[in-house]
Amino acid sequence: MLRYMVFILLVFVSVQAKALPELMKSWEGIDEYRLENGMTILLSPDAEKKVIHVDLVYLTGSLADPESAPGTAHLLEHMMFKGTTQRTGPQLLADLQEQGIQFNATTSFDRTRYSAMFHADQSKLDFLLELEAERMVAPVFSESDMSAEVEVVRQEITRAQNDPLGFFNQQLLATAWDGKGYGRPVLGNYDELRAITLQDLRQFHADYYHPNNAVLVLTGGFDLDQALSSVNDRFAKIKPSAHAIHNIKHTPSKNTDSTIQVQQGGLNILALSYELPPSQDERNTALVVLAEMLAGEPHGRLYQSLVVSGKAQSVFAIPQFFRQGGQVIIGVVLAQGQSPLIVQQELIAQIERLREQPIPLDELARIQTMRRPLKNLILNDTASLSDVLSEAVAQGNWLLHFQRHDQVETLTPTQLQVQVETLFADQKPVVGYLLAQHEEESVSDNTKEPLSSNRSATSTKMSPLVSTSQKAAVELDMPDVEEFNAYIRAIEDSIQRDKLSNGMKVALRPLPDSKDLVLGNLNLRFGDLENLQGTQAVSDLVGTLLIRGTHKRSYQALVDRVNQLGAGFQVMPKRGMLNVSFASPPENVTKVLSLIAEVLKAPAFPESEFDLVKRHQMQALMTPVTQPADLVNRTLRRYTEQHYSQQDVRRHLELQEIRQQLEKVTRKTAQQFHRDYYGAQYGEVAISGNFDSEQIKETLEVLFGNWMSLSSYEPIIMTHREQPPVRKDVQAGSKGGYYQGRIYFSANTSTEENTELFIVEHVLGRHPLTSRLSKRLREQELLTYDIRSSIHVPTQGDHAFVSIRGGFSKGQGEQLADTIKEEVNRIAEFGVSQYELDLAKYTILTERRNTLSDDRRVLRLLSKQLADGTTMVSWIVRNKEYAEASLEKVNAAAGRYFKVDEMIEVIADSE
Repeated sequence: MLRYMVFILLVFVSVQAKALPELMKSWEGIDEYRLENGMTILLSPDAEKKVIHVDLVYLTGSLADPESAPGTAHLLEHMMFKGTTQRTGPQLLADLQEQGIQFNATTSFDRTRYSAMFHADQSKLDFLLELEAERMVAPVFSESDMSAEVEVVRQEITRAQNDPLGFFNQQLLATAWDGKGYGRPVLGNYDELRAITLQDLRQFHADYYHPNNAVLVLTGGFDLDQALSSVNDRFAKIKPSAHAIHNIKHTPSKNTDSTIQVQQGGLNILALSYELPPSQDERNTALVVLAEMLAGEPHGRLYQSLVVSGKAQSVFAIPQFFRQGGQVIIGVVLAQGQSPLIVQQELIAQIERLREQPIPLDELARIQTMRRPLKNLILNDTASLSDVLSEAVAQGNWLLHFQRHDQVETLTPTQLQVQVETLFADQKPVVGYLLAQHEEESVSDNTKEPLSSNRSATSTKMSPLVSTSQKAAVELDMPDVEEFNAYIRAIEDSIQRDKLSNGMKVALRPLPDSKDLVLGNLNLRFGDLENLQGTQAVSDLVGTLLIRGTHKRSYQALVDRVNQLGAGFQVMPKRGMLNVSFASPPENVTKVLSLIAEVLKAPAFPESEFDLVKRHQMQALMTPVTQPADLVNRTLRRYTEQHYSQQDVRRHLELQEIRQQLEKVTRKTAQQFHRDYYGAQYGEVAISGNFDSEQIKETLEVLFGNWMSLSSYEPIIMTHREQPPVRKDVQAGSKGGYYQGRIYFSANTSTEENTELFIVEHVLGRHPLTSRLSKRLREQELLTYDIRSSIHVPTQGDHAFVSIRGGFSKGQGEQLADTIKEEVNRIAEFGVSQYELDLAKYTILTERRNTLSDDRRVLRLLSKQLADGTTMVSWIVRNKEYAEASLEKVNAAAGRYFKVDEMIEVIADSE
């Protein structure tokens, strides 16, 4: 008996010893744990949050690529979705979708990051952790999968090379590091990718994908003990790596005088790139301040010396911190006629001035005040916190961002100047020129059959469904619609709807226990189709000028006051309206609202600011349209809006037409437009957060309740118009192209098949990895890296359409377009399967639930509902429609609306 009790005791002790990971550190609600195998876990639970964010970060990125095989780390990231010994690649993607998990992955120099977000549910977290443990131990790589994924990465490389700013940044790094280390592109290049072998990938995974080279970050609505136990169960048994995972040789920059030129895109940019020390170096604290000190608006030194004086269009300073180094890019955007030589001299002079002249205390204090709220803002937002922690661990210290925040707070001018002096001592910057391409475009209007002759839907026997979209029927754990609707009713019950004396609509959503900032959206609406004719330029200019000074405060004084309040707001002019979004600490909401009212009601339109903003807008309108996506959008608008007159505000004006309008706008014209059109009676305001409702109502009434617009108002409603089908070819002078196809039809949110339309579009192309279009064009045909669809169905009017868009490699536009039309025709002719319908219902309802878990997105809904005259009850109705949608009705909608022979297509290709 005694021996038996001893045996039980030994077993108990053994189990207890491996029960939980070791707590290493706790800070501000974030706990760091460590497994015996070296894996680090960062947990930040918040019971109030309805979603969970998960990031698994491997502390190895492209710097670890073999010399002979650049791009290996990134290609492996792609291959990690191709399956494990427990499930195939298609099963892996389907399982994630069936769990309602939104996922992504990215690779950088110092890390590879696998990210996911889903509704707070321990079973979903358990599933994801099980999957990540599988991928850490037993991924499956095949020659066929690797060959296909190399082509997908080729598309990604093409897209990166077609991004002028991204490509310019890479060229600065390549020059500074002589094509080594941080100078080697993360994606690699196509020729080198083709040389990577399956053994290379397996070896890279074997060397670096281990628990002692991984950090798991969890934020959001989970139970700490349950999550920790789940992590321990799945990862503690995995053995650590014996490979020297952190011995990646650092390559310093060459620090020699260098100049590069890149001709691409529509902007002219001059930039100086200076090398930075490793990210944890305390001197980098100065860069956080320096970037704002140089380029902040309106106080920045470069802004004042170059933008205000008219020598440059805009300025920027962008620090890029990496684990073993980095760069800061200080530069300007130049308009036509502005001298790059003069600007370069001024940039260098400003850097020298920082080293030679004392930094004033008030200049540093302004930046410290501005940055003060950022720490709590990140800590209270689970998505931002997950992102900040994940990037910080890649730099070697998960607390780095917050420590740097505190260091900035205590920094003195003397300390700042010492750091700046040592940062730039003996530094020789890379001088970079990004030069605009001249706009060269030819458009041919070739109306074609629904499919080109070699891929005709009428002459090719097609199967009803693409094979990869098939899966045996499964029992999906559908979201509980009744429970979800009860949650919606609770949200609706918490909303207080009202009107001010002048008719302005108000929705208040008090959240007494919220620790977040109070958020608000305010819309002013004005004018009608008749009185707004020809006002596009002046309306946009007036909206932009509002923040540039009131009768009480200058632009700088306004910015300083907002920062003092720990708040922020943005003013955005739109067609026939003005939107103001704001955020404020609870104790300062009424003060922020008063400041917004001052900006909206009493702008001074200072002459100097009027001249500056008008000059900026005129310069921006001289920028040529060169990017394939922009060329496609412009060509599509030209074709579909040609029936509108030039003065009609529903029509997007050509750049030359806007310039002609803007040239005629005077300061007096702007002031008159503000007097005639601005007022609050047709608008709405929605506020969400921890505030006193009665106090806010009184404040809104005092500030806006008697402010009236003098102009008549009618909402600008778009109506459906039959458009002849066409395929237009646009010449694009780039390495790749862009496609957009649209099907226009008459529908709105009251249309009987509205719900079914969204389901069909969802199956067709909503998700870039799991949709019909993606499986065919990305996985099978290898024609595009990113293809997706969207649907627009208005509340008012009947101007509805489905869009399909995506990039492609040079010369493949016609093949991509033909294949897209095949898939559209297939879904119209054969419909969707029961499995696809069930999965779409599940995914859509899950995404809707996630939407309502985000207070900011609920706030945007409230603003729209005020304008449309609806409430959250409309969401309850729609949920019921989604849950009850039948296969018969869905497929009938597909056949009725997804008419391939009515598609309007634009292809921008370089051939």
